[in-house]
Amino acid sequence: MNTPYLNSKNFPAVDSASAVILATELETLLKEDYKGNMFALLGGYQRILADNRQHSRWPTIHRKLETLFKCGTDATVDGPMIGMSVSIRDSDYFRETAKLMGRTRSSLANIEWMASAWNMTFADTGLWMGKTFEPVSKAVVADKTDGDRATLEAYCPATSRIGRNYFREPGQPDPLQRLGLPALTALWGLKPRPLSTSEKGFDGQLTIENLEKEVNIPYSMTGGIFLAAPGRSVVPEMNEKAVYQLNYRWPKLGPTYPMTRLIDELVQIAEGIYLGQLVFATRHYSLGSLHFPDRPGIPAIPLGKAYAGEKEKTEGTLFDLFSGDRTVDYGYQNNGYFLMMDPAYAKAVYADSAFPQLRPRRGESGYRELGYDVSSPDRAGAAPGRAAGRWPEVTEWIDGWRDHTDLKEKFTTFLLEPDLPSSSVEAIQAMRRDGESILQMLQRIGREISERTAGDDRLRHFEKFHRLFRAGVAPQVVDGLFQGHGRPGYNCRMDGTEPRDWYGQADVAHGFGYYHGANLNLHLGFRETLHGSGDSSFEENELFPGTLAGLLTGEPDAPPNVLDMVWHSIGKYIFPWAGKSFERISGRKLSMFLDESPDLAKRYPARVRELKTHLASAPHYALVKKAAGGHWKNPGVYAAHLENGSWDHGMSDADKAFWENEAATRWVDGNNIQDRRIIAADPLMRIIDMNYRIPDPSLQAISEAGPSPFARQGYIFLGTSDRESILPMNHSDGRRKKVFQFHYRYPMVGGPVPIGLCLDELVEIADGLFLGQLIYATALDVPYHSSVDPAEYKYQLFGYFLLLDDAWEYHRRAIGLDVWQTEFHLTE
Repeated sequence: MNTPYLNSKNFPAVDSASAVILATELETLLKEDYKGNMFALLGGYQRILADNRQHSRWPTIHRKLETLFKCGTDATVDGPMIGMSVSIRDSDYFRETAKLMGRTRSSLANIEWMASAWNMTFADTGLWMGKTFEPVSKAVVADKTDGDRATLEAYCPATSRIGRNYFREPGQPDPLQRLGLPALTALWGLKPRPLSTSEKGFDGQLTIENLEKEVNIPYSMTGGIFLAAPGRSVVPEMNEKAVYQLNYRWPKLGPTYPMTRLIDELVQIAEGIYLGQLVFATRHYSLGSLHFPDRPGIPAIPLGKAYAGEKEKTEGTLFDLFSGDRTVDYGYQNNGYFLMMDPAYAKAVYADSAFPQLRPRRGESGYRELGYDVSSPDRAGAAPGRAAGRWPEVTEWIDGWRDHTDLKEKFTTFLLEPDLPSSSVEAIQAMRRDGESILQMLQRIGREISERTAGDDRLRHFEKFHRLFRAGVAPQVVDGLFQGHGRPGYNCRMDGTEPRDWYGQADVAHGFGYYHGANLNLHLGFRETLHGSGDSSFEENELFPGTLAGLLTGEPDAPPNVLDMVWHSIGKYIFPWAGKSFERISGRKLSMFLDESPDLAKRYPARVRELKTHLASAPHYALVKKAAGGHWKNPGVYAAHLENGSWDHGMSDADKAFWENEAATRWVDGNNIQDRRIIAADPLMRIIDMNYRIPDPSLQAISEAGPSPFARQGYIFLGTSDRESILPMNHSDGRRKKVFQFHYRYPMVGGPVPIGLCLDELVEIADGLFLGQLIYATALDVPYHSSVDPAEYKYQLFGYFLLLDDAWEYHRRAIGLDVWQTEFHLTE
C-alpha cells in the first residue's frame, strides 16, 4: 500500500530483501496506525516520544519514523512552515562497537538523556514554532559558503533557499522555560519578526506572499540561519537518498554550537507535511571560538575545526590535482525527527488530535485570523464531552450569577440527604445569608474558622463544616463512572484517543472526567490522637449526630493552628494541587490494585519492581514484604476472589466476573491533578511519585476549555462509593454515614509518603460542588491491611477540601477562594 508521497521505492535499497522488508514495514504502518489523518498519526507518535514514562516504546516509534522518512518523496520546501519537534536523540559515539555486538545503538546512547531532558523542559512548550524558506541570490550563497564550488554548481533560483527559524515565548513558562527565548536571542542573535518586505537585516527576499502565509504561525523572534537546496542524505544508512537539505554549518551563517554540527534533511510524506531528520556531525566540527574581551588585540582562538563543505579541498599538489576533492567523513548520525507543516493546514495542525500545544494564544498572530477569538478551543466554549459551559453569557462571576435563574438555583440550593430531620435542614439553610452563594458562604465560614483556630486548634471550631458534611449526599458509581446527584451529574465526560499501556495491555481512557480542587481549612489531626478530643460547647439540636457533643470534650490549652496558617499564607501559592480526575477502571486493573496476596512480587513483578526502585514508595513496598512474610493472620477483604491467582495467571471466570461487577458498580480509577506550576518540578516528581505522568493530550485539551487547566496527573487512588465513614464523628446513634472514599493505602497502588496514610471521604452538598474530608492515619507504626479494624489506624480529620465543576470554579476564582493567581480573567 502506497500513497502519492509514501513509496518504498523512494529509498535506494541495497538489495531486494531489504526493499521487501521496507515495503512490508510501510504497509503495516499505514494499515495499523494510519486512520485517515496524518496529522493525528504524527501527533500520537510525538506524545509517546515526549513522555519519559514511555521510554520503552521509543525505539518502536523511531523505527516507524525512519520508515516514513525512507519512503518519503524528495520535494522543495518553500515559504513559511509550522514546525514541531518530534524527538531528539543522543549521538552514539560507540555505534560501531554496538554493531559488532549485533545492536543498532549502544547501551549508553539508549539512555537518551537528551530526549529525557528535553521532555522535562521544552518538548511541549511551543518555544520553536517552525522555519521559513526564502528566495536567495547566488551572490549571497557564494558569500555565505566562501565560494564553495559544489554548492554554487547546484544553485538554482527555483529550489535554493535561505532560511531562518521561528521562536515564541512559552505560554505558561516555569523559571527555566522563561529563560529559553532570552537565552536564544543572545546566543543566536535572534531578530524581531519582520512585518513588511522593507525590513532590513535579512539575507533572503521577504515576499508579500510569504508574510501573508506567516500570519497563521504565532512567533515573535526569528534566527538560526541555514542554506537549503536539494541534495543527497549525508547519513550513511540513508544510502544517499534524495532529500531537501538544510545546512547550518557554514561559518558565515553565524552558527553557534550545536548548530555548527547541524544539517537537517526533509522529505514530503503527505499533503502539506514534511518529515525532517536532525543530523549532527560527530567529527570535525567547531565548538565556537574563545574570545578575550579585555584583550582586544588578541584574536579569537577557534575551538575545533570550522566547517568548509562536504569535500576536502585540494592543496595544489600533483597528487591532489589528479585525485580531486575527497568527501570528508563527518560521522553524521540521525539525532531525531521534526515536522514542517504548511500553514494553509493550520487548523488541522493545531487540532486537539494533532498538536494543540502549538495553537495561537490570545494576542498572538493567528488567533484572530483562524477564528479562535470567536470559538476558541482553549477558553471560549465547552470542549467536546463537557457538561458545564451552560452559561456562556455570564461574564461577571462574582455576583453576575444572580441574574440567571438556572445558575442562581444551582449556586443557592443545597443537596442534602432526603431523610434528615427538618431541624437539621433548617439549620443548614440558615448558614447561607441572603444574596450569598453556597461557595461564598463556605469562604466566609472558612475565614471565621481561621480566625478562631489561629490560637486554638480544636475541632469545635469546624462545627459548621462538620454539620454540612454529615448532611451531604455521597456520590455514586454508575456503570463504572463517577456520578453526582446534580444536573447532569458530571463536569465533563469523554473517552481518550491515545493508547496507554497498563501492565502489558494497551487501552484508552474511558469515561474520563475531572473536577477542580480547593482547600478550605486544615487542622493538625495528631492532636486528637495525642490528647483526645476538644470541646463540648455545641448545642445538640444544631448537630446531625448527637454523639459529636460527647466526642468533643474540652481541653483548654490547645495549640495554634499552624497548619492552616501556613497553608493560607504560603502553601496555596506553592503547592499546585488542582483537583481530581476519575475514569472507568477495568476489572483486571482493579483486581491488581486491591490484591494483598503473599506472592505479589511473583504475580506482578514489574509493578513491585517500580515500588522497590521508587524510594518514596517504600511504605507500599514494605507492605509487599510483610505480606510475603505472613505478617497478617487474617485474609484481606477480597482474598477469596484472588486465591486462584491474578487476572492473567489462574483467576477463575467467576472471580473475573466478580471484579468486572465491582468495577462497574463501586470503583473508579482516580488521579490527583496538578496545574502548570508542577512542571518546574518534573524531574523530582518522576522520582517521588511512580504514578506521575503527563496527561493524554486529548484529555488535557478538555481542561484547556475551562477556567483552570491542569498539566500533570499523579498521586493515584481508587475511588469507591456506598461506604460507611471511617470517622466515628460522622455517625449518629443507629445511623451510619454513607460517603464516597478515596483509597491510597493498598500496596499495589503505590505513591509517595505520606499519601499511603490517606483515606479521604467526599459528599456532594450542591449541584457540582463536593465537600471532602482530608483524613490520615495517625498510628504510623501500624501497617495497612484490609483485614485490620480501621480503629487501629486512629484515623483523624486533617481538614476540609472542595471539588468543583467548571461553573463553581469560575465563581471560586472570581471571589478569590484559595486561589494562587493574583487576578482573574474569564477568557485569559
